[in-house]
Amino acid sequence: MKILLAGLLLSTLAAQAGATPSSAIVDTCLRPQSTSPKVHYTSITVDTFNMIEDDEAGKTEITLQYGADTIGIWDIKKPKAFGLIFNGKETPLASIIALDKRTPPTSFNPYEAMWGEVHQGNKSYICATFNFDGLGKSGSFQSVRGLYLIERQPLTGATFYMTSNITVSEN
Repeated sequence: MKILLAGLLLSTLAAQAGATPSSAIVDTCLRPQSTSPKVHYTSITVDTFNMIEDDEAGKTEITLQYGADTIGIWDIKKPKAFGLIFNGKETPLASIIALDKRTPPTSFNPYEAMWGEVHQGNKSYICATFNFDGLGKSGSFQSVRGLYLIERQPLTGATFYMTSNITVSEN
């Protein structure tokens, strides 16, 4: 029985490790521009968001449509809860895989985020990068960004989060 449990644990960890986005994908989404010849970034121009408010439940959903994909956030006021939406699947912050382990996933303003799609080989992600509701616009936090990556292929819906300082050195 112990061997079976250990095998299940190892296969779960291997699946998660295999699903982890490459550093080139993460860097491309944080900047948001292609940073490697093997990674292709496409900016998602957002002209319209769809907002649904459920006053009775205290819940708000804000989504955008990108081709066949519906992407966005949901927010509940009481009890306070936040998560991402991908094609009808709601993922709470507690279920999102933190890539850097230093900073837990956090809420963000979808209207101020930079949305994009990134491809590397057979992997495809939707990414949203943001600067923490304006803290990144000036001062010491100017280069600190949060990032969500939602895997489109091959493991549809796996969601990742991290923060990073994207300071670019000048030549």
